[in-house]
Amino acid sequence: MSQTKRIWDDFLTERDQQVLAVAGYGKRGGFGTRPALFIIDVQYNFCGDTPQDILEGLKQYRTHCGKEAWDAVAHMVPLLELAREKNIPVFYTESARRPDLLDSGVQVGKNHRGGEKTVLADTHATRTVEALAPRPQDIRITKTKPSCFFGTTFMSHLNFLDVDTLILVGCTSSGCLRATAVDAYSYNFKVIIPEETAFDRFQASHAINLFDLNCKYADVIPSSEVRDYLATLPVRQGGGSAG
Repeated sequence: MSQTKRIWDDFLTERDQQVLAVAGYGKRGGFGTRPALFIIDVQYNFCGDTPQDILEGLKQYRTHCGKEAWDAVAHMVPLLELAREKNIPVFYTESARRPDLLDSGVQVGKNHRGGEKTVLADTHATRTVEALAPRPQDIRITKTKPSCFFGTTFMSHLNFLDVDTLILVGCTSSGCLRATAVDAYSYNFKVIIPEETAFDRFQASHAINLFDLNCKYADVIPSSEVRDYLATLPVRQGGGSAG
């Protein structure tokens, strides 16, 4: 039986395929028993206000990731519904800046363009898209760097809630999603990335970063498998998303 084609297959050389087969990368790490769902940067400034071609969307939002973002949101919604049904902790990032952008640090010189208005806190642009809107019991992590662990209370919440598995969705595959996944792995969490729920503005970066994450740090698997896993879990007892 032929193996299911993966999103990164078209980007791998013949040598890459051979190394992958011989070296044994990409084995499944598996699920734990105490998961949390983490929605990373699924904001209007990354998704756009409506599904739109990326080159058109970039005229409004510099961080726009194209209509693929909304395709990913459609796969996130049932996962979020299951997490709420099972009383699983739900985390969100809030990635926004103060008006003078001082809290961006060296990022301003590296990848901001002049007159940033669509990254500011307390604006429509930096709000989570309505289909995934946080509820009062959810935990919202404010961050200014790629990894959601860096300089935040994230790890403290995970310890308190006794989480052993992080299901990461959102963007970008090459940026904040990747940085958070690597740090989660480094802290010995099981890391799950439902493939259809991750997105990026660069097609090559998206594919190769998912490949690399799946090789070494996370299980990049179909959303349907994550839904099946969540469906088998008992309803979590206790304080729900807020612990």
